[in-house]
Amino acid sequence: MRNLLVARVLPSLLTLLALCAWLAPAAAQEAAPAAAPEGPCATPYAAVDVLLSFQQPDNLRPKKAAACLDLSEEPDASVGPERARQIKDILDARGLWVKMESLPKDPDHEDEAGNRRYVLFPSKQPELWLEKVGDQWLWSASSVSRAPALYADTFAVDLQTLSRRLPEWMQGSVLGLEIWKILGLLILILLALFVRVLVVLVVTSQLRRWMGKLGVTWGEELLNKVSKPLGVLAAAATAALLLPALRLPVKTAAMAVLVVKVLAAFSLVWAAYRLIDLFVGWLESKAAATETKMDDQLVPLVATALKVFTVALGVVFVLQNLDVDVGSLLAGLGIGGLAFALAAQDTVKNLFGALTIFLDRPFHIGDWVATAGTEGVVESVGFRSVRIRTFYNSLISVPNARVADSTVDNYGARQYRRVKATLGLTYDTSPDQMQAFVEGIRAILKANPATRKDVYEIHFRDFGQSSLEVMLYFFLKVPGWSEELKARHDIFLEILRLAKELNVDFAFPTQTLHVESVAEAGKTFERETPEGLAEVIAAFGPEGSKSRPEGRMITEGYYAEKP
Repeated sequence: MRNLLVARVLPSLLTLLALCAWLAPAAAQEAAPAAAPEGPCATPYAAVDVLLSFQQPDNLRPKKAAACLDLSEEPDASVGPERARQIKDILDARGLWVKMESLPKDPDHEDEAGNRRYVLFPSKQPELWLEKVGDQWLWSASSVSRAPALYADTFAVDLQTLSRRLPEWMQGSVLGLEIWKILGLLILILLALFVRVLVVLVVTSQLRRWMGKLGVTWGEELLNKVSKPLGVLAAAATAALLLPALRLPVKTAAMAVLVVKVLAAFSLVWAAYRLIDLFVGWLESKAAATETKMDDQLVPLVATALKVFTVALGVVFVLQNLDVDVGSLLAGLGIGGLAFALAAQDTVKNLFGALTIFLDRPFHIGDWVATAGTEGVVESVGFRSVRIRTFYNSLISVPNARVADSTVDNYGARQYRRVKATLGLTYDTSPDQMQAFVEGIRAILKANPATRKDVYEIHFRDFGQSSLEVMLYFFLKVPGWSEELKARHDIFLEILRLAKELNVDFAFPTQTLHVESVAEAGKTFERETPEGLAEVIAAFGPEGSKSRPEGRMITEGYYAEKP
C-alpha cells in the first residue's frame, strides 16, 4: 500500500516541481523591481545624504562628503572637502534643517520647468541647488563656487578659532550644547537688549535734534510713535547678524532664527500700527476742518480697518516664517467660506449698509432723524449699527441694513423749521380789528431775525364754530430745537401783546346763550329786516360803494417778500 502511494504521488510532485522551475524565471523577471540606481550620487536624496552623513561628529569623512560636488569650476579639486564643510556650516548656521524624507529618490527627477534640477530651500537659500550631470546628481558647480562668499556672509564674526583658546571647562557640553555657546547666546541676548535701548535713547534723540535744527515738526510725533518698534527691530537685526557666529546645532539654530524672524515681523507690524495712528491723526485734523460730521465718524472706521489689515498681514508673515502653507490654509478657509458666509450674512448686510450710509450720507452725526421706527439724534455710525440717542435719553442701536433699506426723515437737515397754528378770535371782533391783527402779525414776523422773510402766510381763514380763525404759517431759520422753541416763544409773546394793544380777545370752545328780551306768552321773536336789500347787495357788488374785494388795508400789509 505504501509503495503504491509513493508510486502514484511522486510522479505528480516531480511534474509540479518541473512546472514551477519552468515558470520561476518569467515570474521573477516580471515581479522584480527596477534595478536600483548605481553609485553614491544616483539621486538627489543620495547626494544630500552623502554630504551630510559624512560630516557628522561620529562619522567625519571629509573626502567622502565631497564625493557629490561638481568641482568643474574649481581650479583645484583638493578644495572639495573644504567646500562640503562650508555648505554644511551655512545650512546649520542659518537653521536650514533638511527633511530627508521629502527629498526625491527618483534618478530622473525634474522640476516644474522640466529641468533636472532640485533646490533644497527655494525661498530661503536658492543659491544652493543640485543638478544631474551625466548619470549622477551633484551639488551644482555654481553652488560650489558661491560657497566661500555665502560662508563669509553667514559668519560675520569668526568665533570658531577663538573658541579653541578657551579653557577646557568652557568647551564642555551641557545637554549636547557647548558651554561657551550657551554663554555666547546669553551675551547675544544682552547685546540685543543694549542695542534696543541705544536706538531708542541715543539715535532717536540725535534725530530729534537734527529735525529741530531743520524745523521739521511732524518728525517729532513720528519718532515718538515708532521709536520703540524701531528699537525692537534693531535688536532683532543684531541677533540675526551675530547668531550664526555661535555655530549652534541646526535644530537649535532653526529655533533661534525663527524667534528672531517673528520678533522682526512683530516690530514691523508694531511700527506700522503706530504709523496708522499718526495717519489717523492727520485725517482727524482734515475732518475737523469740514462742516460735515460724517467724516469725523468715518475716520475711526478707517483706522480700525487699516489696523485689522496690518495685523492680518503680520499674522500671514509670521505663519510663513513658521513654514505654514498659507496658500493651503486660505484654500481650506475658502472651502468653509460658503458656510461662514451663510452664517454671517446679516453681518455682511450690515457692513454693506455702513458703506451705503457713508457713500450716500443721508444724515450726519448730531442730526435729528426718524428711521426704522426710531426717532432721535444720531450719535455714531459703526460697521454693524447706527446708534441713536432718543429724546427720553435711551440709546438705540439700529442695524445698518435696516437703516439702508428704510426711509430716513432727516429733521436735522432742515434749512427752515415750519410753524403752523390757528388762532381763534371772538365773534365780536370788528373787521378793522381783524385786519389790524393780521397785519400786525405780519409786521412781527418781519421784525423777528429768526423768521424766513420770503415765505409766510397770515390770513383770516375761516368762520369757526366758536371763533374767527386766523391762520399762521411761517418758517424759522434756527440751528436747533432749543433755538426753535425760543423763537416760537418770542413770536407768540409778541402776538399776545399785539392782541392786547388792539383790544381783541382770543376765543375758546364755548356756547353762550344771549337773552335779549323775554317774549310774552303766545308771541314769537322776529328780527327786523332792513329796507332796500337790493341796494345793499349792489353796494357790495362790482364797483359798489361798500365793495372792498382786496380788503381794507390799514398799512401796506407786510406781505412776504417774493423772490
